Amino acid sequence: MNPALKKSILASSAALTLGATNVEAALVTNVFGANTWSTDSANFTVLHSNGGVIGGTSNVNIQWDGSAYSDNSDYAGPGGAANVTLSSTGPFFGHSWAMHDVQIFMPGSYSFDASVGGGSPESGTISATVGAGQLGMHMLWDWKGNNNIDIFIVLAQNNVFGSGLLYSTQTNTKGQFTCDYNYTNTITKNCLYDGPGYGSAGAPAKNQMWMLSSADGNGDSVMGIPMAAGGPLAGFSANFNANLTATPIPSAVPVPGAVWLFGSGLIGLLGAARRRKGILTDFDVGFAWQGGRRRSPVSFCRQRFWRTCAFPSLPV
Repeated sequence: MNPALKKSILASSAALTLGATNVEAALVTNVFGANTWSTDSANFTVLHSNGGVIGGTSNVNIQWDGSAYSDNSDYAGPGGAANVTLSSTGPFFGHSWAMHDVQIFMPGSYSFDASVGGGSPESGTISATVGAGQLGMHMLWDWKGNNNIDIFIVLAQNNVFGSGLLYSTQTNTKGQFTCDYNYTNTITKNCLYDGPGYGSAGAPAKNQMWMLSSADGNGDSVMGIPMAAGGPLAGFSANFNANLTATPIPSAVPVPGAVWLFGSGLIGLLGAARRRKGILTDFDVGFAWQGGRRRSPVSFCRQRFWRTCAFPSLPV
């Protein structure tokens, strides 16, 4: 990792531990320094309530502006505020899907009313405590005709997901995947789904360290937080893991005061040059027609001691 970036993340981790210091209403800016963050290779792993893998992908595109919210009231349902975009072309169980209204949250205790989404007939609340040094992420999921499925994730920094094991490498002597939620013997829990598709970073590795990794948000020994009752995947847990790349936010470059002084001086010099040449301007001609009587522009010009006069077309 770039030393400067590592230093920025360490400093930001200390800020997360101590609490927010740069707050505008309920929005905290520059959580990990003055950067935006992105990847095209984030991992999406969905776990059954038994801890077995259901499916996922490793080509999730994430764009985060680097800010975070800090209060339940920052979520107001579909079409509300968001600071993350999250998408993937990889299907989930043969169906395309979309995450929207994605929000990153600072450490604190949160509770979301699953019925606010209004799409999937969910009920109850999704609650979790985001601990010191962690972040929360809330979103709404559209999948297989079910809209606005509530998801909340607690993200740990610089951590391995679950057991660190990969779904594809855990097989028994019969070639059965022991991480699979349908495995009939003892399931190897909390494996990372490492099947296709893949982003530019390729397939994830065993014991891979993630900048942000989904954690066990409710203490049930399964990574993630169960989705609310009434939805198509009630009791299952959606998880995201990502290594994000920082892009510095350009700072506004102020215009030096000398430039303004130069500009005003230049305007003054142009005005003086016009008077030395004796050019009658539109303003001067317009002034010649004021005063309640029609004065000759030529006589007006002479009265002003112009050596030469340049007259624009006058109104009839």
